[in-house]
Amino acid sequence: MKKIFAFLVLTTSTALSVLVFAGMPVIDGANLINNKISHIATIAKWVENIAQLKTQITQLKEQVSIQGQLRNWTGNPADVAKLLSLGILSESDLMRDYGLSRNDIARATQSLDTLSRTDGNTYRSVYVPDLNGGAVAHDPLTYRRHALLDARTDNTRTVTDKTRARERELQEEIALTLSELRGGSTDAQVQKLTAKLIVLNGQLSQIETTRRRQVDEVILQKIANDNRRETEQLAAAELASKDGYIANQRVGTFMRSINPRKHVR
Repeated sequence: MKKIFAFLVLTTSTALSVLVFAGMPVIDGANLINNKISHIATIAKWVENIAQLKTQITQLKEQVSIQGQLRNWTGNPADVAKLLSLGILSESDLMRDYGLSRNDIARATQSLDTLSRTDGNTYRSVYVPDLNGGAVAHDPLTYRRHALLDARTDNTRTVTDKTRARERELQEEIALTLSELRGGSTDAQVQKLTAKLIVLNGQLSQIETTRRRQVDEVILQKIANDNRRETEQLAAAELASKDGYIANQRVGTFMRSINPRKHVR
């Protein structure tokens, strides 16, 4: 009986102890230690990355400093753009237009002005009255091509005068720049003066191209006028031939209609 009671007591106490420990939280010490170790490793990587970034930033600063020193010695290419603010190299000068455009000339030209145009008394005026002192009614379209040629010739002279004046200014500036280039003491100064010479020579080439283009306009207008005159002469010859044929047919018909043999009985 005592043995049975002792067994029951032992069993009951064991069950109670199990119930008591089942209600308490269990702490996994090994897992906690592993998490701390992983967190410490992550922080260590962060520290290492930050140190690398600081090293890269320091290297970049050194490179920028070296480039700055080189530019101070050899010259900064970006400074060449500042030369455009100078009077001789201003943007308005580089993009300057000379004379009138083709459309402006065609719009402003008066056809019959070419009849009274003497070009500084080089030609005589052909705009004269008839024997009775009356004005001759000329067809404006007939003389418009000649008026355009005269207007383009005048425009070419204007462009030539303006470009010649600008050409002299550029040549003087080139001579001055060459003198400064021979006396250049630093590479930076030599580079800037060389860039300036390139721009000046480019502008000289642009001016010469503009002048030639205006001369070409006059030549092309003269060619167009000659071609038009030949076209009109050919059309007039064909019209005269056709009119002559029709006139011969009409004369033949008329002569047959008055044939005296038909009236003889």
